[in-house]
Amino acid sequence: MYFTRRKDYSILEGRQNRESHRPLLTPGSQRSSGDRARSLSPSSPGYAQEFPPKTRRIFGIWTVRTPNSSRFAGNIHSRILQKFPFLIEMFYWIIALILYRLTIYITGHFYGGSQHLWDVAQSHGMSILDLETKILGTRHVTDNTRWLEWRIQQWFLAGAKLGDWRGTALAALNRVYALIHIPGTAGFIAYYYSTAPTHRRFCTARRTISLSNFVAFVVFILYPCMPPRLLPPEYGFVDTVEAEDATSVWMKGDYVNALAAMPSMHFGYAFAIGCVFVYESGFLRHLHLPSDLEEDDLEAKEVMPREGDDVPRSVAARVGLLCFGLIYPAIILLAIIASANHYFLDAVAAVFVVFFSFCSNKFLLNFLVLEDWLLWAWRLEKPEPTTGYRKTSGQVPSSRR
Repeated sequence: MYFTRRKDYSILEGRQNRESHRPLLTPGSQRSSGDRARSLSPSSPGYAQEFPPKTRRIFGIWTVRTPNSSRFAGNIHSRILQKFPFLIEMFYWIIALILYRLTIYITGHFYGGSQHLWDVAQSHGMSILDLETKILGTRHVTDNTRWLEWRIQQWFLAGAKLGDWRGTALAALNRVYALIHIPGTAGFIAYYYSTAPTHRRFCTARRTISLSNFVAFVVFILYPCMPPRLLPPEYGFVDTVEAEDATSVWMKGDYVNALAAMPSMHFGYAFAIGCVFVYESGFLRHLHLPSDLEEDDLEAKEVMPREGDDVPRSVAARVGLLCFGLIYPAIILLAIIASANHYFLDAVAAVFVVFFSFCSNKFLLNFLVLEDWLLWAWRLEKPEPTTGYRKTSGQVPSSRR
């Protein structure tokens, strides 16, 4: 919130706001400045013309009208959001957390109780291991070595018993699994919101991760899956995170779905983040994000400079971004396997979920209708994002002058 705040804006009323406030859209569009909003009352003749309803398209089929919340730009909670626009991103993630929590209740109800759910999830976990043996051609092996996940974990555990570097590496991987997933992903959202060249590019990444969440939530309900660490003892997997007492608040408590191994969103988040860093490194600059914008995509219109000019980076910085984009998901993959929290097929499924979500991320724009009504109900104006202003030293981009 602090680093992404609008430095040229004061929450308090006064001359500074009148000089610095910029409407979310260009002049003449549906949104207008907060000062103009405060100068009109609902009984004023020009009130309806100044704040006409928004026109939205749902699934490209239906056209609906929604209320224009620009008239509330002068309210104190609107001004707080204008000063700290990252609060909107935090609100989106609260919604995702609530929906994730609901998957636990829905799954339990769908499978008629915790014991039946446990049995179904265990059966699914065993089926995944069986499928992997078919893929690897190790079905003829009768002991636990037929599972690649088991062999990798045993390699680390053998090193821990011998006291060599593998024990230290396993301890580090346990903490990577326990500590990085939620804080690392939230930290990436904050970092990319602050440093992305354009808000449009940030929105593509944010919508991709958000839609990946929702797709995964559906799979959690329809296909509960037990992680290797919870399988019967004869499978030989060890819960190394619990054994080392390396658990964290991010993986304990009633809000954690322990039977949601498929797909692995630990790896899904890491893969999506890695793709962003690889793209920002510039080594894949021949790949371009889709340029066609939906008419309703207020996030992606000319509120920020377009894709042409990226932030100048040195060769060392580009190499650093590329290396991080490749190494980060690789470390997370090793962590989820070595700690017996996921199967390899969980990670493969997560890759497909992320690719599907990237290609379909504009689906979430259909929910702008609900956002409009929520803003109206709360008498709140959506703030102008600060993404992309850093490279212009806080000045208005040339496309807005």
